[in-house]
Amino acid sequence: MLNCSLAVFAEHGIARATHSQIAAKAGMSVSAVYSYFRTREDLVHATLGEVECYLDRIFEQAVAKNLSPFEALLDIGRIFAEGAKSQPDIIRVLLDWSTGVGLEVWPNYLKMLGRLEETIKDILARGKAEGVVPAHIDIPTAARIFTGGGHTVALMQCAKIAPDELNRFIVQLVCGAMGLSRPPPPESGAQPA
Repeated sequence: MLNCSLAVFAEHGIARATHSQIAAKAGMSVSAVYSYFRTREDLVHATLGEVECYLDRIFEQAVAKNLSPFEALLDIGRIFAEGAKSQPDIIRVLLDWSTGVGLEVWPNYLKMLGRLEETIKDILARGKAEGVVPAHIDIPTAARIFTGGGHTVALMQCAKIAPDELNRFIVQLVCGAMGLSRPPPPESGAQPA
C-alpha cells in the first residue's frame, strides 16, 4: 500500500495526491485505502515517513561502516545517487517535499533535514578531530553544503546525467564540504588539513 502511495505522491505531488488515486493504483476500493489511512493527514504522514526511513537507512549504513570521514560522506552521496535510480518515487517525493515551504508538512521536512545534518556534523567533527578537515571549516555550514548538494545529486540523477559526471560531482561536493582541494589518497583515507 505504501509503495502505491509513494508512486501516487511522486506522480501527483504531496498537495494533490488522494485516497482515490491510491485506490486506483493499488487496484482496491477507496474505502479499503481509508481503512489504512483514515485521514489525509494519516496518508501524508505515512508516505513521508517512508521517505524519512529510507534516508535514515542511508545515513545509518554509512555510519555503521566506520569509514573515514571522506569515505563516509562519499558513501552517503553515492548511495543516495543510486537511490535516485532504484527508488525514483521516494526521491521524487523528497524533492517535492523540499519545495513545500507553504505546506503544513514543511516543519517536518526541516526537522528531518536537521536530523540528517546532525549526522553530517558528527562526521565532519570527527574529521576535524582527526586532522583531515581544516580547522577553519564551519561545521554547520559544511553540513548544509553537503545536504544541499544532495538535492542537486537527485536532480542530476533524474536528468540522467552520465554516471562519471555524477560521480565527479559527488567527489567535488564532499571535497567542498570538507574544505579539501582534492580527495585524500585512497589507501590512507585521510589528508592533512
